[in-house]
Amino acid sequence: MDFHFHAPVKEFLNYLGEYAEPALRYFNAKVEVKDLRQTLDEMETIGIKRVVILPIDSTTFLGRGIPNRLIGEIRDPRVVKFVSVDPLKQSAQEELEKAIKEIEPQGVKFHPQLQGFHPLDERAMKLYEVVERHGLIAVFHTGTSGIGAGVRSGIRLDYGRPIYFDEIAVRFPELKIVLAHFGWPWTEEALAIALHKPNVYVDLSGWAPKYIPRAVWDNAKRLSEKLLFGSDFPLVSPQRWLKEFEAIPLDGDIKRKIMKGNAEKLLR
Repeated sequence: MDFHFHAPVKEFLNYLGEYAEPALRYFNAKVEVKDLRQTLDEMETIGIKRVVILPIDSTTFLGRGIPNRLIGEIRDPRVVKFVSVDPLKQSAQEELEKAIKEIEPQGVKFHPQLQGFHPLDERAMKLYEVVERHGLIAVFHTGTSGIGAGVRSGIRLDYGRPIYFDEIAVRFPELKIVLAHFGWPWTEEALAIALHKPNVYVDLSGWAPKYIPRAVWDNAKRLSEKLLFGSDFPLVSPQRWLKEFEAIPLDGDIKRKIMKGNAEKLLR
């Protein structure tokens, strides 16, 4: 299961706007715009039978977003639905409650850097409370941001520091937290929190496996129940990710957990 997937591709690129071309250069990505069904069919041919599609609402900070409506309209059983609400909106709580009721997602995506909020902002905390109460998963972008890299912007990398999520894990002990992209360059912070807090997980998206920091693989045995495969499609090719992962020297059981088992348990 790919736990970090951006589709439909056309809408994702439209969301990136002026950051799209620099982001594609940053990731050295060649992106083909295809419809969702065709994309999912191609994923199945390489063994990826389900994907977690992550929208994002950056209305306040960037003036745009990938609307939850698009996610709600998807009827393909291969898609695990998440929603996103801008924490800085005055009506954020009501909007999130409505999205949860109407779309019945498995979780909520937060991107502090592209949504322009500090992870410990009390406005965001109110949304975490809603997510926890509904028993959903919160996926947070952590670490640097390939979006905005090399471009003048107001994007603050500090908002992606994993250490802030230690406090969130304490305040919301029943909230299932996924730290996307293992928080590089603060990777060891992310790993330490996942080792320490039972409700914190780490996804491996956004990086080809051969470039993933050695610290992740060195701790994979201790974190065998906490690591999740994610590609960050279309910025990182799932085909490349899977091919390079085959060469990583990990026990087969650990690899199976990363690729599928841990995600299935988390989504229960």
